Amino acid sequence: MEKNAVEAKDSILKRIILGFFIGLAVIIPGVSGSTIAIIFKLYNKILFCVANFIKKFKYSILFLGPILLGAIIGIVFGFFTIQKLIDLIPFAIVALFAGLMVGALPSLKDEIRDVKTEKKHVLLLIIGILIPLTIAIVSMLVSTKLDAPENKLVLNFPSVCMYLLLGFLVAATQFIPGCSATATLMAFGYFIPIMNSLKLDYIKNRPEVLLIYMFLIIGFLLGCAVVSKFINHVIEKHKTLMYFVFIGLSIGSVLALFINTDMLVVYTDWFDGGSFPLLDLLLGIGLFVCGLAIAYQLVIYMRKKNKNNNINELD
Repeated sequence: MEKNAVEAKDSILKRIILGFFIGLAVIIPGVSGSTIAIIFKLYNKILFCVANFIKKFKYSILFLGPILLGAIIGIVFGFFTIQKLIDLIPFAIVALFAGLMVGALPSLKDEIRDVKTEKKHVLLLIIGILIPLTIAIVSMLVSTKLDAPENKLVLNFPSVCMYLLLGFLVAATQFIPGCSATATLMAFGYFIPIMNSLKLDYIKNRPEVLLIYMFLIIGFLLGCAVVSKFINHVIEKHKTLMYFVFIGLSIGSVLALFINTDMLVVYTDWFDGGSFPLLDLLLGIGLFVCGLAIAYQLVIYMRKKNKNNNINELD
């Protein structure tokens, strides 16, 4: 009885910690909340609960509650810290998050470690890589307001459709391992504008931005309802194929972190400054290595913990 109580507390704490990291992933460019869920071995359960939220309401609430609590804490913490760092050293922070994502990649590979790679798997991997890269490059080509990103947040019919789409895509990133909510927003050039709008002074001067948040939330809720059911169904039928796509999306998202309209502003400032950004580059490389090491150590830790849990279950 005592053992079950300890395990229950451990499970709740584990879900709160996972939720905290998922909350951070909503704010931090390049970090995938669903990849973190895979590392914690809770991805399939989360997907099931969201996809069957109405049908399994009580179970879903009890399971997702601690994760939601942790996510709220993570979002608040991430917002007040990451926003400042992005303003001060954007390239270095993006490099850190790229390292975190690369370091977490082995957790995805673990899911298909016994699969023999075939031509169709390689093709799916390439498709996964190209999707975020294509979005980022197209966004850069069509963007015409790099010097005034706040001008993106306007209210008209095309913009409302874009906000609904962005909300939907952000929801999708929560269920597709390797995809990052903020990396997606960066690819479309909306990450910095939205982050800059989350200030009391901005909202007082432009209260219509609250309607923009509303459309983003509507799109997000629609995305959660549709994507969770779709991914849950596809993984049940074609898990191996989907994980090759997920790995490709992870790699493509890392590359897209450095190729988007927000980062183009950073590169433009470098060249306008007239000097080679050596310190920025060195700091970025250093933080990339740190992020990679931290994420990979977490993967190793969870591998050992899951292995020990499996041994205990056999005993």
